Amino acid sequence: MKFQIECNLGKISKICLICEQNFQADEARLIVCNDQGKGYGDICHQCIAKGGDWVQFQVKKFSHQLLT
Repeated sequence: MKFQIECNLGKISKICLICEQNFQADEARLIVCNDQGKGYGDICHQCIAKGGDWVQFQVKKFSHQLLT
C-alpha cells in the first residue's frame, strides 16, 4: 500500500476509507493506493490528525481485509 497526495481544485464529497464518514476534500487529498497506483479511497482530515502511526495501522488492517 502507498499513499498519494493530490491537489484538489474544488470541494468534493468523499467517504473516508478508515472511519467511513462523509467529508469535504479541500485543497489536498490523501489517497490510499496499491503498488500499481490503483486508488482504494481517501482518508479524512480527522483520521490524518490522529497521526501517521495510527493511520498506518488502520491501513494495514484494511489491506488484510482485502486479502481475506
